[in-house]
Amino acid sequence: MAKARHFILIASLALLSACNVVLTKEPLFSQADAAGAPTLRTGVWMFFKDADCQVDETKPFTQWPDCVGGGLVTAGDVAGHKGGAPAGVLEHTPIVLAAGEPRILQAQVDVDLSVNASATTSGDATATTSSNSSESKPYGYGAVRPTKFDSDGRITAFILWPVQCGPPPPKNAQGEDEAPATLKPLPGIVMKKGDAVCTTTSVAALRGAAKASEAWAPQPPRESHWVRDAQQ
Repeated sequence: MAKARHFILIASLALLSACNVVLTKEPLFSQADAAGAPTLRTGVWMFFKDADCQVDETKPFTQWPDCVGGGLVTAGDVAGHKGGAPAGVLEHTPIVLAAGEPRILQAQVDVDLSVNASATTSGDATATTSSNSSESKPYGYGAVRPTKFDSDGRITAFILWPVQCGPPPPKNAQGEDEAPATLKPLPGIVMKKGDAVCTTTSVAALRGAAKASEAWAPQPPRESHWVRDAQQ
């Protein structure tokens, strides 16, 4: 299973909270792919609060509890507090919110691929992406559906679901997955038997997977929303 470290954007949005997700070694989108579509309103955002989480949104997001994710969205970037980092130290990650239907969010992910990660590494099943080098981090993808806009047409709320490799694997009698990922990869999605994740080099295949994955998204969907313009 792909284990996500506490990285504010991806961990909060649950892109890698489970196996069976699409990762790529190289980005499939650039900022040019976002042109012409509504952008995220810049400022402080709240990402995916747990249902029973109590949080005072007026406080700096670096002081919010672990049951909620917060980050500072700028043009093409999200900054968040990484677990274990000194207070006030933010980690930045570039993002692309590609145009199209559905919108697709791309971001590099700090993830340890601890089980048969050959889909995103050089083929060594024990290799991981634990290095701090941004060049070693794979790219993860989520499908985005905006739900609210401000008067300038900027996105102020959205729901997101992870782009999956295919339908989730069947369950055994104990209710556990019979495989680490799908047994039926979607068209254009590449994975080896026993892999926990998959990959592709095709934007069309990724977008097709994004559309199909809505049916397997966690329920009920949780909404992320803009909080304020202030820095923290």
